[in-house]
Amino acid sequence: MKKAVTISKYQQAFDTLCNKDLVQSLYGECRDLMDGVLLTLHGQQHTARRNIEFKLFRRDFIRYYEKEIYPLTARAAIAPYRQRGHMDLIDFGYRVNMNLTADFSGIDRPRGSAQETEQLLDIVKKFSEGATLFHSTRDKDEVRAEVREAMALFDQVFFQPSKQRREQLLRDCQNGDISADDLPRDVLMILLQHNAEAQLSEAQLSEAMMRREIGFFLQAGAHSTGNSMVHAFHEISRWCDRHPQDRERIDRDPLFLQRCVHESLRLHPASPVAWRTAACPLSLPSGDEVEAGRQVIVDLQAANTDTDIFGADAHLYNPHRQLESRCPPYALTFGIGVHTCFGRDLAGGSVPRGEVDRDRHYLGTLTRLLATLFDNGVVPDPHNPPQRDADTERNNWGRYPVVFEGGKR
Repeated sequence: MKKAVTISKYQQAFDTLCNKDLVQSLYGECRDLMDGVLLTLHGQQHTARRNIEFKLFRRDFIRYYEKEIYPLTARAAIAPYRQRGHMDLIDFGYRVNMNLTADFSGIDRPRGSAQETEQLLDIVKKFSEGATLFHSTRDKDEVRAEVREAMALFDQVFFQPSKQRREQLLRDCQNGDISADDLPRDVLMILLQHNAEAQLSEAQLSEAMMRREIGFFLQAGAHSTGNSMVHAFHEISRWCDRHPQDRERIDRDPLFLQRCVHESLRLHPASPVAWRTAACPLSLPSGDEVEAGRQVIVDLQAANTDTDIFGADAHLYNPHRQLESRCPPYALTFGIGVHTCFGRDLAGGSVPRGEVDRDRHYLGTLTRLLATLFDNGVVPDPHNPPQRDADTERNNWGRYPVVFEGGKR
């Protein structure tokens, strides 16, 4: 088979990702987690699943989640660390985003104990290793075995009880004992409602499929959003060391903080590349002719730093960057086309255009997380520098020590 075609220019990458004849092919290394989940589906199957789950990710839900759920979760997550006076930002990012993601995924934590949190955290971290197995530097068979073990534990301790509680609530709703407004607003409930409506048709999702889907959502929210939070904190902290006037602006202007976050997202896509396989012969925007089965690699890192779009300093962090085109400030980090990330507006918020109604504008959980850190006086530990993650080829942090220096609260 011919060598894979690589796309690195922004507009060509954009158009390539929008091509419906290119099939997602980066996540086949760990089928125990990723087989048949939304991210790996194609064509009608993908459309059908997306239509089911999109019922949850509407604007009223994003507003409810950002305004009602997030503040409680963030305050509870940071309180014990603040008492200690220091923390590892990687650990905090995983914990707070795991709890946020568990809420909208539909995984209950009825005991609310530290042991329960640690158990779910260990499971989600193992799922993340499975989802990113393509870039892992570890023995892949060993990681796959660990993911299978984690999935079995997840099923027993978390998935089954959460599923059974929601099934009972659905029965109560059907019997008129509670209203539809009393049902949880989460992915698992949406999937169970779909199965109830589909009854015994082929459209029903198997229990194993739902379990993988929820596991995928859990790891995507905790892993990707956690890493994005740490990257943004690092970039913003370094920028403010050189531009102290912007540190003051961050405290009073949440829209500027969101711009700072979006610039970091542009430089640090969750995956540096997107892999696709041609489902049929086709012509790419680059001019390449691709036969069925040939690999196409979209270099997101290169596309997001295309100097034709982002300027001569495209590889540098600059929250004051002005874009002449309609290109989103975070570029292709959330994808585009049919595989646009469901969590884009939830994590990144909406992009300000013209006059902004600040009461209705979505800042996104990432911006609100950064605001929480800065409000609490979190700064990099001057005596304990961060270190990169050696277990992956992705440009992620392995540890990032921070300390609390006062803060507004």
